[in-house]
Amino acid sequence: MFENKFFPSQNNQETAPLLILFGFVGSNERVMNKYRECWKGFNVFLFTPPCDMTIYLMRVGGRIFNKKLNKYFKDNPNVNKTVYIHGLSIGASFVSGFLKMLELDENGEYRYILPYIKGIVMDSGLVITPNDAITGFKSAIREQAGSIGKIIQHAVPMFTPFINYFCKHDVPYLFKNHYHFLVIFSENDTYFPGASENLVDRLNNTDKKSNYKDRIIIEKKFMSNHIEHLKNNREEYMDSIVNFINITTSNKKF
Repeated sequence: MFENKFFPSQNNQETAPLLILFGFVGSNERVMNKYRECWKGFNVFLFTPPCDMTIYLMRVGGRIFNKKLNKYFKDNPNVNKTVYIHGLSIGASFVSGFLKMLELDENGEYRYILPYIKGIVMDSGLVITPNDAITGFKSAIREQAGSIGKIIQHAVPMFTPFINYFCKHDVPYLFKNHYHFLVIFSENDTYFPGASENLVDRLNNTDKKSNYKDRIIIEKKFMSNHIEHLKNNREEYMDSIVNFINITTSNKKF
């Protein structure tokens, strides 16, 4: 249920940076391989979190994943310490909880990994507000469960207390530590309409309040549907990843 896989770089594994790739609901290894190809030369950890409105299963899966991530660095002390995160749909929503668990779990044992994170890519929306989550879950259920989903979707508000907790106690971890962001989205996204724009606004407001001016925030807008940006705009999508890596590696704004 909580399967995660490690794919070593075809280059020198010790000198290769690491990508943490969080997949979307229904994604399989064949599909995710297309996203791995955007990160040539990287070691890759792949994990697809469950679509869980109680957050409990996401926590369980995240802790299993973090143990393996910790083992990766402990067993390979000389490995490259550069880390990027790429979250897709529910995988993007999972990022804030993942960052929270890295900081707090095991009495902070995994906290040392946080400074390794060079940049975060968010593709096709994420949960910033309770409304984002409720809209996203309803849309996913309607799309994936057909006519039955049109009935089941009305049960989503029952999970509002869990969603409120997540937005209050997990989402703020996205805005700590001044991470650089590439936000990939579409105004045609019916799952998380406006969520990516909300993220960018909140990042900018966070930096404005703290007078921080060195965070890199890149917005990449496509016209394709939810989670179809790579499929329909392969070259442009891959170029945006390479550009983000180059900019954040040199740490120069453009």
